[in-house]
Amino acid sequence: MNKLPQEKIDQLNSPLPPEAVAPHPTKPYLSTIKAIFVVERLNEVFGIGGWSQKNEIIPSPGKMKCVHSFLAIPEYGVLLDNFGGNDNTDEGDAWKGAATDALTKMASFLGIGMAVFKGLNTPHKPLEAPQMVPGGEQTPKVYSTAGKPATDKQKAFI
Repeated sequence: MNKLPQEKIDQLNSPLPPEAVAPHPTKPYLSTIKAIFVVERLNEVFGIGGWSQKNEIIPSPGKMKCVHSFLAIPEYGVLLDNFGGNDNTDEGDAWKGAATDALTKMASFLGIGMAVFKGLNTPHKPLEAPQMVPGGEQTPKVYSTAGKPATDKQKAFI
């Protein structure tokens, strides 16, 4: 497996432009990163065609669309995975939203937009997150195989 050179790491970690970050549409205490800026950064750092995303549909009831997504950067032996979800009333937009939700999170594992996830780079002052109450909404757990050996299925994808 090839290691990412420091030059690539620095490019990935460089700040996103202010217009890349916006208040979350339904959770005003959070920020969101516009996915096209993530795509742009991946293209700048690895080149068009130097990375790919594959999504597997996760059956779910109701309007929520969920995917298990994989981000591969074969030249450097990078394979990340995560889940994404979206409940847009337009089914096509919900599927796209689920895919970009997962892509944005996987890109943060590479350093893209990490400051936003840390709450350090927001164009607005987020409100304080609601307090958790017993039996209340739980923060979703993030799943990644980063650091674990790739499965045969994942190797075939790369």
